[in-house]
Amino acid sequence: MKKTGSCQFGMSNNNSDHFILVFHGAEVFDTGDASTFIRLLNPEKSIVAGVMARTAAGESGLEVIYDGRRPSEILSQYGAHEAVLVHRAKNSVSAHRFGSIIHSHLEERGLIFIEPGTGQILVYGSVEMSCIRWLKEKTGYIIVNGERHKDNPPGMRRIGGCLPGEPVFVNGIIIGHATNEEVVISLQDGAIEAVSGILIKEHGIEKLMRSGCPDIQKAWCKSGHIRLSFPKKGDNQRKRGKIAVIDHKAMACYDCFGFDICGILAIGDDTTSICGHIGCSRGIPVLGITDGDIDGIVPEGYAPGSVVLLAVNERDDELGREIVKMVPEYQVIWNEWVHEIISKLGDRVRIVHHEYGFIQNEQ
Repeated sequence: MKKTGSCQFGMSNNNSDHFILVFHGAEVFDTGDASTFIRLLNPEKSIVAGVMARTAAGESGLEVIYDGRRPSEILSQYGAHEAVLVHRAKNSVSAHRFGSIIHSHLEERGLIFIEPGTGQILVYGSVEMSCIRWLKEKTGYIIVNGERHKDNPPGMRRIGGCLPGEPVFVNGIIIGHATNEEVVISLQDGAIEAVSGILIKEHGIEKLMRSGCPDIQKAWCKSGHIRLSFPKKGDNQRKRGKIAVIDHKAMACYDCFGFDICGILAIGDDTTSICGHIGCSRGIPVLGITDGDIDGIVPEGYAPGSVVLLAVNERDDELGREIVKMVPEYQVIWNEWVHEIISKLGDRVRIVHHEYGFIQNEQ
C-alpha cells in the first residue's frame, strides 16, 4: 500500500484524494480539534487510534474509522506525504517526546505531526516541503523540527513529558506516580524498579507482573490521565444478555462489546471507572469490584443499571476472582444477576455507587 512520489495533497481543489489524517488521543475530539482539521483539510479519510480516542470519536458524531493498531503501525502503510498525525499533547516536551517515539518506529519514513496544543507542525526526517507549506498555510501553525528520540539505556526506559503527581502506565497498568518531568524505570532480575522520577505503586507492579514480565524497551508507556472530559450518557441497555469480565485490563473493554452483552463485571478501581466511562455512552452497565485504590485517571460516568461495590476487608483481586466463578456462560437478566451477587457477598461489600436504573430493593 506504500506509495512513492512527491507531495500532492493541497496542490489542487480536490486535495482529499491524496492524504489521510490519523487522530490519536481523546483530547483532539473533546476540544474540537478533529472537527476543525477535517473541515479545514478535507482528507480522503480520517482514522482513529487509541481506546479513549475511539470513545471520544464515537461521542463526537464525526465520520471516522477506528483502527486498533498503534499510530506508527497505521502510518507505516503510507508515505510521509500521504498521512498526517494529529495529537494534542500536555505540553511541548510531551509533544516532542511523543512525535520522536512514533518516528523511531517508522524506520526511514518521515513524519508530519500536527500538534494543536502548541500550534506547531512538528517535522521528523525527510518530508516534502510543499506538503508542510500547504499545512502551514491552511492551519496558521508554525513549522518546527522535531527533536530526535533518545535511545534508552540498556535495561531501562525513559518516559518523558511527565507532570509531577500524574499516574505512569506500563502496558495500560498504573505502576506509580511521577515526581519529575522524566521518569526512568529499569528491569532488574525480572522485576520493574524505579531509577528516578517516580514513586512506585507496588500493587500496580504486582498486577503488571501477573500478566507476564514485559519488555520495557517495547512496552506501551505513558503518563497522565487518559481523558479529561466526562462521557455522554447513552440509553441502550439490554436487560438480558451475557456478562463480560474485565480483570484489571480496562483497555480490553472494547473487545467484549458484542451484541449479546448486557453488562460488564469490572475488577479493580481504575478498571471500574474506565469500563464505566467507555460503557456509559453505549448504555452498557458495570458491576465494579473495588477496594478504594483509585487513581482517578478518567472522570467517572456510568450507564443506567451500574453498581460499584467496595470490598470491606479484602482486596479487589481476590474478591473479583471469586465473583468471576459466579459468571454464567448463558444469558441472564442484568439487575437480577447483580442482586444475586450482592446478596451472596453480604457484609463483605458495601455499595458505594449505583446509577439510575438499578433498583436496590428489586427481588
